[in-house]
Amino acid sequence: MSVEKLTKHSRIWRLAVFAFALLIHVAAICFFSVKQKEEDVETVDFSQADVFKLVDVQEYVKPEPQSDEIVVNQPKASERVRETEKKVKDFDESAFLPQHKISSVPVIPIREVLSKIEYPPMALRQGIEAVVYLELFIDSKGAIKNIKVLKDPGHGFAEAAVAALKGIVCVPANANGKNCAVRYRYPIKFTLN
Repeated sequence: MSVEKLTKHSRIWRLAVFAFALLIHVAAICFFSVKQKEEDVETVDFSQADVFKLVDVQEYVKPEPQSDEIVVNQPKASERVRETEKKVKDFDESAFLPQHKISSVPVIPIREVLSKIEYPPMALRQGIEAVVYLELFIDSKGAIKNIKVLKDPGHGFAEAAVAALKGIVCVPANANGKNCAVRYRYPIKFTLN
């Protein structure tokens, strides 16, 4: 055999060996990747899966259909107006001193507030705890005139806190020896026992 034929046969031989090795590698990769995917599916433990809770779920209420009835003899708005000599008082925040300008803070009856608090049912079922920050406008007699929610964590906590403080009478704040109206920041913490 001549040298040219030997080199030609060796090239063909090398190419055949390379193609065979490549074919074996591709087959091995395909086999092991399919086997790995099957193992991944078999080892999933659904008892350890994360559970997502629905928060503030509100049921969709279908609106009532509009009727095409025509209302007859309905009184006009001007017929319902009644005049009175009493003047309507708007709530004036400027009459209340800020908290940093008073000598002693108002004393809020905590036991009475705690007895009136109702934990929001949705938050209770889900085990959620929170803090609601309120600004109370307490007059010089200790009555809470207005409640403003400063921080609402949601889930019905702010509504429950406001409802618990309505109608509460406190020991009024004091500034320079006199009772005074004050804007007082007050946190209410909701915790589960």
